[in-house]
Amino acid sequence: MQRMLALALTGMALWASAAAAADSSKSPAWIGKRVNLFMNLCPATAPSFGRFNAVARQSGFKAGSDGLQVYKATEIVASIKSWNGRCDCLVSFGTNDPKLAANMILKRLLTKYGSSFQADDDPKSLGELRTSNGNLSVQIVTTRRAGGQWIGAVVHGNQKCPA
Repeated sequence: MQRMLALALTGMALWASAAAAADSSKSPAWIGKRVNLFMNLCPATAPSFGRFNAVARQSGFKAGSDGLQVYKATEIVASIKSWNGRCDCLVSFGTNDPKLAANMILKRLLTKYGSSFQADDDPKSLGELRTSNGNLSVQIVTTRRAGGQWIGAVVHGNQKCPA
């Protein structure tokens, strides 16, 4: 799974490097906008991710190559991908403060889902989102690519990706 995330982040960073936003601030508002997009696309459309494409369009994303959704020609990229027969939802974005971004994601998950979001035994997981259709692991991966820092926030699904 780590390899898939690293490949996805690398591909997204290389694709989006030319379109990276000039405003690469560490401000909480700037990062918060990106965290909100993750929350609306991945946890909110889980566990089936059936509404992912519609929510992406409503949020200002446009379909790019290879099934990626690109937010208004910025560095924010989202996708759902099949992995071992299960569907994962990934939102990747550039940030000068990946620790702040990860902490914001954790805080929003706890605030929005309360006791439905709990610690996971997997040390690579931020936690589990408990749904009536099973538990979904949430993972954060950071990397340096294309001259900047990137964060990938993933909800690992337990169903097939929508057709």
